[in-house]
Amino acid sequence: MIDIEGLSIDELERLRDSVNQRLLQLRYSNRHTLPELLRMLEELKSVLNDQGKQWRSLERWQWMDGQIRFWLNPTDQVQYQAGWYTIDELLQWSRNRGPVIVHEETDDNEKETWTYVDGVRIRWLPDGTMQRDG
Repeated sequence: MIDIEGLSIDELERLRDSVNQRLLQLRYSNRHTLPELLRMLEELKSVLNDQGKQWRSLERWQWMDGQIRFWLNPTDQVQYQAGWYTIDELLQWSRNRGPVIVHEETDDNEKETWTYVDGVRIRWLPDGTMQRDG
């Protein structure tokens, strides 16, 4: 049993996040219908909101590559990248893992700096010029 009266705010927030993530995992660990996925998405939004993760768009869905994917346009595009994600990938985001998280890329063991400008990913080159991704 956990004595929540003795926990600090940080400990309570970590406990809340862990409980929310575990509940999502237990409830949604297999294939689901669209209505189930949409209900799950609403619950996931609440978890993400509790964690301070914000987005401009997380409403649209589409059948892609044999599964339902949701369009995510996160507010903080330095840490998180926009794109079409499965519910499992969005769950990973709630655990600070997965493809939503921006990872520093390396080329020939040199760290590259990527910036997002109006949704376009830009890498600043050593001479101060920029290169568009894709």
